Amino acid sequence: MKKIICIFMSVLLILSLNCVNVLAVEEDNVSQLSKYNIIKGDPDGKMRLADNLTRAEAVTLLVRLYGFTPETSEAVPPNEFSDMEKHWAQNAAMIAKGLRIVEAGENTMFNPNANITAEEFIKMIVCLLGYQEVAERKGGNPHGYIIQAAKLGVTKEISVDSGNCITRENAVQIICNSLDIPIMVMTSFNLNGANTYTILNGKNGVEFRSLRTMIEEK
Repeated sequence: MKKIICIFMSVLLILSLNCVNVLAVEEDNVSQLSKYNIIKGDPDGKMRLADNLTRAEAVTLLVRLYGFTPETSEAVPPNEFSDMEKHWAQNAAMIAKGLRIVEAGENTMFNPNANITAEEFIKMIVCLLGYQEVAERKGGNPHGYIIQAAKLGVTKEISVDSGNCITRENAVQIICNSLDIPIMVMTSFNLNGANTYTILNGKNGVEFRSLRTMIEEK
């Protein structure tokens, strides 16, 4: 009986330590992004981490991550989304379009209040980091982007379930995973499509650039 009690207590101790570790990581993530003004709580200070992330919230987070302040940005392209007129995230959506992380094609609806799926958010992050061309060569949306995100470490500690909405907590984890990934940029353009790209990893005379360095330069 004593042996069973000891085993039970050991399991409880392990579970409690794991919970403490998870909470510590979550608090550290929130602290990092709050410091950079990427995430902000409700008027009452709540982060609502268990809630699903909307498309409007997603683009707002990502343009802030790229160093923009959409609430005060003046150099914003004209609105191309028919359902974003006077929406609070209109600037963010148009900045995101300018960064090529969202598109406005024949369907000009942005659906700002719809929940965003994990695949959609991951694609946006991969594009923001500059690896869209690589992801397209690996199969495109969604699998090529998921594969590339995993290779970069974007989805570390995250389970990507196809078609499922992403929570604010998982979005925060993905953003934190992405902060120090070297950005890839196009270094030459060729009309035949043979463009060349450089990963700004700080090696062989190349400067190091990441989302974190971009934020800290602002």
